[in-house]
Amino acid sequence: MRIALPYNTHFGRYDTERVVGGIEKFCHQINDTFDDVYIINIDNNDSIKYNTAKIKNFAKKINADIIISNWPQGSFSGAKMLNSEVPIMFINHTHGGVGGSILGLMKNIMNKNHSCYMVSEWQHNQYKLLANIKNADDVVIDGYINSSYVIGDKPELLNIEYDCGTIGRCDPVEKKPFIMKDWLRSYDWQTVVITNTPIYEKELKYLDKNSHWNNILLDMNHEDVMKTLSKCGTYFSSMWNETWGITALEALSHGIPLILNTKNGEHASIDLCAKESFYKLVTDGVETHDAIVSFEGIDRKEIQDATWDKHSYEKWKTSFINDIDRTIEKYKKQNIYYIMGEEPKYVWRNSNL
Repeated sequence: MRIALPYNTHFGRYDTERVVGGIEKFCHQINDTFDDVYIINIDNNDSIKYNTAKIKNFAKKINADIIISNWPQGSFSGAKMLNSEVPIMFINHTHGGVGGSILGLMKNIMNKNHSCYMVSEWQHNQYKLLANIKNADDVVIDGYINSSYVIGDKPELLNIEYDCGTIGRCDPVEKKPFIMKDWLRSYDWQTVVITNTPIYEKELKYLDKNSHWNNILLDMNHEDVMKTLSKCGTYFSSMWNETWGITALEALSHGIPLILNTKNGEHASIDLCAKESFYKLVTDGVETHDAIVSFEGIDRKEIQDATWDKHSYEKWKTSFINDIDRTIEKYKKQNIYYIMGEEPKYVWRNSNL
């Protein structure tokens, strides 16, 4: 199976040694899982016309079976992409707060016989609410795809050095990793924030504003992030509208219970937990403090074992391959060229990758 994988270079070109966010990590997982994956670095500063031609031409050049698109921007999934002669599997990782335009995007994808997936039922419900507010059509998709999995040997359960930890991009609008520090400022807990050194002014100001906290770890490689995470007694998910929660799964895989920031009594990462006892929902510092207390002495081995059973790599890969096969078959069955038994006509343009 030959996969064309457009990659958003907002945080830098595809780099096997550097992963910034959840969507970027998902792309890495695809590249690690399949043999014939072709990365197409896409710069959103270039025009949509240029980028879509670049993706479609390269997919045709390599005789791709499928294009897997993970960003909702026009360069990746917009109207100019949808006349692609290679089936597109669009995976929406974003929450409903991104705006109503994505509703039309998903509808167009489905109408053009490509496929549209989301990463959680919670996320789907947020888009249904958005559609209702916008008086738009119901949000129809092809299914859900888990954002990650566990693989390899189970990590050692290390002695706890931090009562609570969080991992997140240095983002003052959505991720807000320092909210944990702020909420627990009146308590004597040992906490750690693992984040990145940002490149944009707004994020830099946010980091500077929070530089007085202790135990702020910047720009660690993934191995060191996991070693630090394994020493946390609890994991704090700071983003209330997270659509899945890759770092939450990483915490569970280390036997660490979740503390989930919520605004509506819900959180997408609830579905990651094999048991209800593996998480607590919180809305403020008092509830976060109480959650840390409640998890003292919890059976970390039970959390780890149940997580590895629920989220094994083998289960994820089998399900993902089935979704790819369904995308290709759906496109072939419904696309007019295949119905007529004709080869699609294609106008070739050179693409400088």
